[in-house]
Amino acid sequence: MLPENSDKDSYPFPPLSIYKKIDFAILSPMPEELEFLEKYFFSYPYRIVEHNGLAFKIYEYNKKYILLSYTGLGTSFAAALATMICHRFNPSYFLLLGTAGGINPKLSIRDVIIVEKAFEAEIQDIFTLLKGTPFESCLTYPLNKKTIPPIFSSDEKLLAVASSIDFENIQVFKGTVVTSNTFPAPKELFEKIKMKSPYAIDMETSAIYQTAQWLLGIPTLAIRAISNILNSDGTDDKINEFDVKGSMERASIVLLKILNKLISDTQATEISKNITSHSNNIQEANDIINYLKLQPHPEGGYYRRVYESAHWITSQDKDRYNNALRKAGSSIYYLLKETEFSAWHRIKSDEIWHYYKGSPIKIYSINEQGILITYLLGDPSINENAIFQAAIPADTWFAAELIDQTSFSLIGCTVSPGFEFNDWEIGNRNVLIKKFPQHESIIRKFTLLSSALVSSLIQ
Repeated sequence: MLPENSDKDSYPFPPLSIYKKIDFAILSPMPEELEFLEKYFFSYPYRIVEHNGLAFKIYEYNKKYILLSYTGLGTSFAAALATMICHRFNPSYFLLLGTAGGINPKLSIRDVIIVEKAFEAEIQDIFTLLKGTPFESCLTYPLNKKTIPPIFSSDEKLLAVASSIDFENIQVFKGTVVTSNTFPAPKELFEKIKMKSPYAIDMETSAIYQTAQWLLGIPTLAIRAISNILNSDGTDDKINEFDVKGSMERASIVLLKILNKLISDTQATEISKNITSHSNNIQEANDIINYLKLQPHPEGGYYRRVYESAHWITSQDKDRYNNALRKAGSSIYYLLKETEFSAWHRIKSDEIWHYYKGSPIKIYSINEQGILITYLLGDPSINENAIFQAAIPADTWFAAELIDQTSFSLIGCTVSPGFEFNDWEIGNRNVLIKKFPQHESIIRKFTLLSSALVSSLIQ
């Protein structure tokens, strides 16, 4: 477990940059309303991420990143925090959890409402009062030119997921909730409120639906627990008998069932997409191999020489090439796919690898001092710390593998002076382990077992 006051990247947990995109943001107005979920997620790794002076707790749960946060009471806090979270963490879903006061006579304390629609009590009259006045334009939102609805809806797909779940012994209703900044309810508006047949009243749902779902386009669903029942005039003479803990336990169970179903459905979709993507990637790799007329390379992968200099040179180091002439330079196309790798090898010339297309490649090199150096070859605009080119000095042992082993990578290799197989040496596992015992595991991973196969490919 990462300590709450820790923010160190040395902990075996993703770096802070990964939290530019999370999967779920779960919000609730009060700390008491999140107690059950915090106990549920306690055994899972989490990290505190600070933003604008606020500390957000993000859990890693079933390979998804889940943010838990309080909004504070009322529409202003709820809308502001949802906007901040959207901007900083870009969640795929918002789930709102909290208590509510029951209005519908069918409800009992500890019942749960999955909120289909929500409206704000205090502004309902403006949708008729502003018609035909100089202020009618205010009924159209200026940034997207959409007409502002009097009632905001939850996400239809999230509602469908919730409708497919058996909540067993918990009484669950689906319906409308009214939101108001007056607690427990605005008495002067209560008769008008009841005309819209809401199940309950709270202080945040309409603001979250308006901000996250309608304005920002993030699928949103609210789950509200009935902690108290209002009188017919909107008053509550039993305010000290609120059951926040018991009602929130049931609402949290409902939310967790919805969350787990969403994760399960998402993972099934991802598996299907990955299978399709894998198939498409390998088809593209095979098409490239055929189009570029690539042949198997003895160190692994596929290649074809596409350039060699017309000029010949002699190295000033006469022993390096046995005083033989070499082309001034040469280059090849080189492709790896799936679990293929470039086995440990070295050549007598400098070699530069250039990224063209596909998965990033990780290059491992061991210098004469036994220091292991790694390079991430790829597109820096997509993969943090990646580089378009990596230069490997002459006589350095090196190997390479794909980052995404359901894909491929097309690169170019430039050698100067030009490459000849006489200058190439494939690594012997036992010899390399004896020389660099501290790197035994990675040497074993990228050494070839069959020297006969290597020899046949060179011929």
